[in-house]
Amino acid sequence: MTHPFRSFTAAATLALLCAAPVHAQSLSVALDSTPDRETQGSYRYVDNLLTSLKDMGWETEEFPRDSIGGEDERLDQIRAGILDMSMSNYAVTYQFVPEMRVMQLPYTFANSQHVFKFFTESDYLDTVNEELAAEGMHVLAIVPTGGMLGIFNNKKEVKSVADMEGLRMRALDANQLEMFRMMGADGVVIPFSEVPNALQTGIADGYVNASVVPLAFGQADLFSNFTDARVIISARVALVSTAYWDSLSDEERAQIEEASLAALKDVFDWVETSQDKAKADLEEAGIAVYEPTDEELATFKDATANMADLLEDVDPARIEELRAMVADHRPE
Repeated sequence: MTHPFRSFTAAATLALLCAAPVHAQSLSVALDSTPDRETQGSYRYVDNLLTSLKDMGWETEEFPRDSIGGEDERLDQIRAGILDMSMSNYAVTYQFVPEMRVMQLPYTFANSQHVFKFFTESDYLDTVNEELAAEGMHVLAIVPTGGMLGIFNNKKEVKSVADMEGLRMRALDANQLEMFRMMGADGVVIPFSEVPNALQTGIADGYVNASVVPLAFGQADLFSNFTDARVIISARVALVSTAYWDSLSDEERAQIEEASLAALKDVFDWVETSQDKAKADLEEAGIAVYEPTDEELATFKDATANMADLLEDVDPARIEELRAMVADHRPE
C-alpha cells in the first residue's frame, strides 16, 4: 500500500537537505601564490588557517593559483557565491570602498606590526564590510605578502628620490602611477603575469614589491638593485563570499575568525623575522641591496606627501580621520 504522507515527507526531507547550506563546516580557498610557506606570506596564511580549521573538524580545499580563473574571474565567483574564499588583490577593496586607498598611501604605516595592530585591533574592517556586504563580499583579513615594499630596478642604485629620475616603473594601478610621477619616475600599468616580459624588453625598468617577491616568483635575474625604502604595505585580501559567510552559524564564523587571527599573527611574526634573510638571499642572487639613511628615506616621504590630495572620491575630512585612526594604533 502506498502512503502518500510518507512519500511527501521523504520528498520534503530530500528537498530540505538539498536546500541546506552546502558550505557549512567546510571552506574552499583559491590561492594566489605558489604553496611555499617560507617565501609566500599569502600561502602561509592560508596554510595556517586551513590547518587550524581541520583540527576543529572542518573539511577544507585549496585551488591552485589561477586554476579556477584570474583575479577578475575569482572576484566574480566570490560575488556570485560560487567560491567560498579567494586570496585577492588589495585593489579589489577600493573598487567598492574608495577610502581603502588611504591605507596604501606611501608611508601611512611605520612598519608591518603597525599594519597588524590597525587591522586587527581597530573596528575599521567592520565598517568596510558593512559597505561590501551589498556587493557580495566580506574581508576576513588583510594579509602581507612580505615586508613593506621596496624599490627594485635593473638600471642603477637608488639611494634617494632624486635617483628615481629616468626610471620607468611597473605600476600596479593608477595610484602607483601617481606615486612614481611624484618621485620623478615614469610609470606604466602592467599585470603581474606580464612583468617578466616587460622587464626583459625594456617596457619597464623595475617595480615596488616586498623583498621576497622576485625570489619567490623566479624574477631575481631581472633586477640588479633593491632599495629598502619601505614605501607602502604589502597586502593581499582574504576575501570571503557574503553568501558563504551568511550561511555559517555564529559559532562557525567565530571559529574562522579565531583561526584567521592566529594565522595572521604568525604571518606578521614571520615577516619580522624573515626580512634579513630575504635581503641576504637577494644579495646572494646578485641583487645589490641598499638601506637608505633616515635623511634619504625622508626624500621619498616628502616627494609623496601630497598624494592624499589625489583621492578625489574620498572626503578630505575622512582622510584625516582615517590617518588619525592609523596613528592611534602605531606600536610604542
